[in-house]
Amino acid sequence: MHRGLTAGFLAFAIALGVTSPAYADGSGDAFNDGDEIGAEAGDGGTQVGGGSGGGGSSPCRYELLDEAGQQAAQGLADGGWSQSVPGDGPGRWYRKICDIGNGQTTGTTVWLPDPAVDPEALAEEALDRTPIPAPEIRLNPPAGEDQVVNVPTWMWIDRDAWTPVSATASAGAVSVTATATPTSVSWDMGNGDVVVCAGAGTPYDPSVRADEQHSDCTYTYRGSSAGRPSGAFTMSVTMTWGVTWSVVGAPGGGSLGTAQRTATSAVRVAEIQAVNE
Repeated sequence: MHRGLTAGFLAFAIALGVTSPAYADGSGDAFNDGDEIGAEAGDGGTQVGGGSGGGGSSPCRYELLDEAGQQAAQGLADGGWSQSVPGDGPGRWYRKICDIGNGQTTGTTVWLPDPAVDPEALAEEALDRTPIPAPEIRLNPPAGEDQVVNVPTWMWIDRDAWTPVSATASAGAVSVTATATPTSVSWDMGNGDVVVCAGAGTPYDPSVRADEQHSDCTYTYRGSSAGRPSGAFTMSVTMTWGVTWSVVGAPGGGSLGTAQRTATSAVRVAEIQAVNE
């Protein structure tokens, strides 16, 4: 029976696309721990066979099996080879991978009911809690002073804002973390022109000569703002963040798309008249 169990598990592993599984105990045998059918796994977690996953405090992750894996796992369960059996309600087969320390992992195939907690709904809740800041506009010449026609305006945002931020939402054993990472800044100059910068921009250093410093995020106004309401352009700066989510205690994770935050500033642009002699 032990040899048949080993053969059955290895056939299942092949069906799931697991090649050359590593065995931490060197025996090369599958086992039945009374809870789940599996095999030891090691080699720093680079190869995963299966395991009971019990007793450890580290979180486990769940990978949904593809259609072939679903059929193979169900076949083992129908044949009495798996101690993880489907319940009465809707559910699916997953590969459960747990970190057991010392660079080793265990992996087992388990059937899980479709969760009562919707991880994606938790992800949206976590995103709502994520402290994504609006950009703090920095200019040279400084905001509040006139920009000058035909002279480049340096533009950047506060560098402390150019860092990932995250928040977590939990329900029962399911915990979801949303992480927002800044990707770009769009500068609507208020005159119809838009400049998109891939980063936060380079702060202007007044202690360094202008010809000795450089920025990839600048704009040159070609006309004054004298004819605009209040004599100023309304600059609108939008920061875009890429948002991802990860989950512990349930399958899931991936992209939540993008989030944006916007700030505005009144910008006066003056035209300096030169006197020809």
